[in-house]
Amino acid sequence: MVTTAPIKLINYLLLIVVSVFIATPFVYTLLDSFKTQQEIFQVPQSFLPKNFVLDNYANILTGNFIDYFLNSVIITIWGVVLVVILSALAGYAFARLPFKGREVLLVALLLIITMPLAIFLIPMYMMENTFGILNTKLGLILPNVAVVLPFAIFIMRGTFVGIPKEIEESAEMDGCGVVRTWWHIMMPIAKNGLVIIIIHAFYNIWGEYTLAKTLSTDQTSMPLTVGLTLFKGEVWAFGTLSSVIVLSMLPPIIIFILFQRQMVEGITQGSIKG
Repeated sequence: MVTTAPIKLINYLLLIVVSVFIATPFVYTLLDSFKTQQEIFQVPQSFLPKNFVLDNYANILTGNFIDYFLNSVIITIWGVVLVVILSALAGYAFARLPFKGREVLLVALLLIITMPLAIFLIPMYMMENTFGILNTKLGLILPNVAVVLPFAIFIMRGTFVGIPKEIEESAEMDGCGVVRTWWHIMMPIAKNGLVIIIIHAFYNIWGEYTLAKTLSTDQTSMPLTVGLTLFKGEVWAFGTLSSVIVLSMLPPIIIFILFQRQMVEGITQGSIKG
């Protein structure tokens, strides 16, 4: 009989090593945000701050961080809301409503997913310049939604396909129409798929750089990802820059902590059905 204890021990050790490797940059930056400028440049540098100072976080108020942060929050929230609504509607239509050209549209969505983002930058820029939405929040929300939406539709389609048709048939017998069935019956059952979409959309929109760099040249409309690249030109200490980086990483971490259980359940269900 082969014992599994050594295998488990090796797995745990590998997970610990990988976790330390991934967490080290964040921990190092977090600790630097509580150090003074002199302590950061001290050789050899101490790992823990000698005196935890909050001046670096107070210095953020003197820069444009708050404007960049609020821009990212607005763009991300509206982008996630639109992606969730549109992907839930389109995913249900592709999964349950037969219509002409459905397979062609699915293939087109798949092709869009495989295409590099760079080929869309010039057309997007020209369209937004024509409609006058360059350097606006709307001008960043719509392209981000367009980029994230195809993958989200495939996820929601797979989620709805995995729901037994008998549930819809029972709802139809009770007098529910298509919209009522989608909203009151299918959406609650597809909550794990929705969580995956929320996390996927949040991470992609919050951390998006290429679109923002191309479509947002005015400093007042820049999101955090582009604004961070400008901080090196400002008279800011490395401790303050570390605090900016820490605060910019907090929202994705918080989102993952809040929805990690539902995300794991959704991935597990998807792997079992596959």
